[in-house]
Amino acid sequence: MPGPEPAADAGALFDKPPAEVRRFLEAKGLQPSWHWQDFSFDEHAVSFTVAKSAGYDILADLKGSLDKAILERQDFGQWRAGIEPTLKAKGWWGRVPQLDPATGEMKTVMLGSPGRLQTIYWANTQTAYAAGEWERIQRTKEVLPYLEYLHTVSEHPRPEHLAWVGTIKPVDHSWWRRHYPPNGWRCKCRVRQLSDGEAERKGYDPDSEPADFGAKDYVNKRTGEVAPVPKGIDPGWAQHPGAARTQNVADLIAGRLDAMSPDARAAAAADLADSWLVKRIASGTIPFDATSSDPDMVSRGKIATPFAVLPAKLAGQLGARTSVVRVRVKEASAAKLPADFATIVRDLVEFGKARDAGPGRASLTGGGWTALLAAPAGEPNAVVLERLGKTETAPPGETH
Repeated sequence: MPGPEPAADAGALFDKPPAEVRRFLEAKGLQPSWHWQDFSFDEHAVSFTVAKSAGYDILADLKGSLDKAILERQDFGQWRAGIEPTLKAKGWWGRVPQLDPATGEMKTVMLGSPGRLQTIYWANTQTAYAAGEWERIQRTKEVLPYLEYLHTVSEHPRPEHLAWVGTIKPVDHSWWRRHYPPNGWRCKCRVRQLSDGEAERKGYDPDSEPADFGAKDYVNKRTGEVAPVPKGIDPGWAQHPGAARTQNVADLIAGRLDAMSPDARAAAAADLADSWLVKRIASGTIPFDATSSDPDMVSRGKIATPFAVLPAKLAGQLGARTSVVRVRVKEASAAKLPADFATIVRDLVEFGKARDAGPGRASLTGGGWTALLAAPAGEPNAVVLERLGKTETAPPGETH
């Protein structure tokens, strides 16, 4: 992403436990690119990329060095001292002529420089921190269910950000999908979790609305993508990385599971089934309205995580390109899943009878339970649990 050359701000980042922050970067795959706009925000959430990196073997070095910086709590100066010699040795430094693959034009571009390293360090550590913070917020929101928008001292604060200071909304309120900081280059805004009592003492009013400055259409000239961006938020920062990570990491994990051996895949799925996110989604308590067409609500419905695997034959009968089964907010909000649903579904996969339940659907019956699995239309890389309930009558279809 482009932007001004921000000063390093290690203090705000490294006074927090780094485990969740590291997981955000570690989960990203490597993706060379020519321009930051070659990728949408969702792609940035699951791919580690640096503009003008195509053709240079540097991404693994940069990503590894940032992982190490977070683990060892390195400030910008320490990180730069470690990575700059490597980049120079591989020729990724200074101005060079390069062919723009999108336009076919030869352009003089800046590869590595002190300013670019500041941008890379700031953007990646800040988004990793935001995603890690969001993971902790999700774990603790039962006792700290609200977030308050805060502003740290900044030399040139954006007026819109100042207007949002003091906004208090529930953790899962849709407003945070677009306004969870950072909200632009060098943005130092942050959030604080609040208990019910703290929110009440601060004057929380569920009917009050934050300042709305409208939106403007941002056209990505590289990809042609057009998206409305709230005024006051820089293009590329209009979705917070924690939420995007939650949605997109399901695809990343499913791909990795599919690449494993059957035994390793089953063991990994069993471990995932015991994760906090599986339990949270399965509880059906994530606020979701299936009748809403609001983009944020639709996006929330797609939050999912893997928990089981299918034999290749059954996956093929579903028309799916994956053997990994996910539990998703959209279905779980209405399914009323039992606490041990993952074990029940795994038993049904191994011992139950599979029946055709229509295009892209199959039911599994056994042990007094029936599960309905589906490969959603237009999502060939996903299999979701649609329903799970006690068996009252035999489901329709033919036994495979």
